[in-house]
Amino acid sequence: MRTNFPLVAQFTASYEGNYQASPNDAGNWTSGQLRIGRLVGTMHGISAPVMVQWCGDAKLVTAETMKSISIATYRAIYSALYWRPVAGDDLPGGVDLMLADFCFNSGVQRASNQLQQIIGMSRDEIDGNIGPETLAALAAVKPETVAQWVRGPYAERFQRDLGVTVDGTIGPETLRAAAQQDAALRMVVYALAGRQEAAYRSFEAFRLFGKGWLARLEARLTRSLELLEPQRALA
Repeated sequence: MRTNFPLVAQFTASYEGNYQASPNDAGNWTSGQLRIGRLVGTMHGISAPVMVQWCGDAKLVTAETMKSISIATYRAIYSALYWRPVAGDDLPGGVDLMLADFCFNSGVQRASNQLQQIIGMSRDEIDGNIGPETLAALAAVKPETVAQWVRGPYAERFQRDLGVTVDGTIGPETLRAAAQQDAALRMVVYALAGRQEAAYRSFEAFRLFGKGWLARLEARLTRSLELLEPQRALA
């Protein structure tokens, strides 16, 4: 089975820092809420609440516990709590990175729901569970289904990628080129980028961390396009 997990885990690690324990970061508190529980910090992007989940007992999670999280433990947590829940090993290359890195810093449910919506699953089918039904829908997705979710600058970038008129509107010319170039998954990646940016901008902490989040999204998008198979990567 193909797996990009080592590559994806390394990409995510490159955007996560070492130990920090700012009292103004909810992720540094064992409860996940500011000034509730104990301030123990975050390491390699593994937050205090996630470590509580991993250990199964908040009493076991201390500042020393957090400081001692190794890269091996980071990878084990990433695999168990993020990569596997989004079926990373079964996703197409590129889509796997786009989904897993986003869910690592914003939650599995949100990331999975976005993918399911973009590929045309019904309201009753959107459950945040990337299982056989979602994978089948992704494998069969058509450009027409994804078109409504590729908007603004991401639509323009997609059109440049295809070599068609750049007007920011996914119309007949763009759809024909997308079908001819077998670019449905590329459309999914661009659509995910748009949804992920909107999510970041909606977060209360965007004013503090937004610049970094958007830089990470740009790098995520670029690398994901490079990983797409067998589609042509972004030129």
